[in-house]
Amino acid sequence: MLCQKILGTGTVSFTKGRDGGRDGRFEGKANNFPSNIKHWEGKFIIQAKHTSNPIASCSDNDFWENKSSIINDEIEKIKKLKLKNEIDYYLLFTNRKETGKREDIRNLIAKETKISGADIIGSNTIETYLKQHKDIVKSFGLDKYSLPFDFHEDDIKNIIVFFSENININTQKITKNDLGHITKETKNRLNNLSQIYYDNQIRKKSLEYFSQIDDFLGNPINKEYTEMYLNFSDELSNKILIKREDFEDFKEIFGYIYDKIFNKHETELLKDRRLIWIFLHHLYFNCHIGVTE
Repeated sequence: MLCQKILGTGTVSFTKGRDGGRDGRFEGKANNFPSNIKHWEGKFIIQAKHTSNPIASCSDNDFWENKSSIINDEIEKIKKLKLKNEIDYYLLFTNRKETGKREDIRNLIAKETKISGADIIGSNTIETYLKQHKDIVKSFGLDKYSLPFDFHEDDIKNIIVFFSENININTQKITKNDLGHITKETKNRLNNLSQIYYDNQIRKKSLEYFSQIDDFLGNPINKEYTEMYLNFSDELSNKILIKREDFEDFKEIFGYIYDKIFNKHETELLKDRRLIWIFLHHLYFNCHIGVTE
C-alpha cells in the first residue's frame, strides 16, 4: 500500500515463494518517487527484508559488506532480472535503521547491476511515510501499537545533554519519597502503574537523583532549560491524557516515550540514555504527567 502511494496503484504484490528476488513490481511513471519533482519511470522491482534484531541497521556487515550479505545476494538476483529486461529500478524496504551507508549501498547496487537506480527504504523513512499516510496506519490497525502520539522530544534531549555535562549524577544520594498531596500508592492506582515497577524502577533506580534535577531546574542560571522542561511536561501530559486508552499499563507509556526520544537522538544520548528514564520518572513522581484525581 505504501508503494501504491509513492509509485502508483498499479503496484502488484507477490505471494511468498520462489519469486526470484521480487516481493512486488510496478511499471510506469512513479507518482512522487524519488521526489515530487523527479519521477523515476520504468520497471520497478520491490523487495522486503525483515530482521528480528531490534537494533539492526543498514551498516551491519551481514546486510551489505560480507560476501554472503543480503545486499550481495540481492545483487545477483537483480543481475538475472536485468538480463531478462525485467528491471530498471530496485527498491528494498527493511525494518533496519537507516545510516550514512545507505547512499553507498544504493550506489553499489546500481554500479554492480547497471540498472537505472536503486534505493534502500529503512525504518526511519517507513515511519515518515506512515505519518504522511495515516489511512494505511488505520487500515492495518497499526494505530493501536505504534505512533500513538507525537511530541517535541528535542526539549528533553537538550535538557539531558546539558544536565549530563554539568552534573555528576553519582555524587548525591537522597531519601525524598513524597508525592505531595497524593500518596504514591494512590497515584500508581489511578494511573495503572504496578507497585513492582514503581519500587524497582522509580524508587530504587531513579529517586535518588531527583533532588539534583530539582536543584538544576530551580537554579536561575538554567532558566532556559527549566522553560524547556515545563513546555515538554505540559505537552506530554496533554498528549498522554488524550491517548491514554491506547495503553494498558503506564509503564508502556514510559517505554513508548523512551523509544521515541532515544531512536530520534541515539547519537547524542547514547552514553546518557539512562537519564531518559530518570527524567521520565521525575516527571511522573512530581505529577507533571499522569492523573492525580
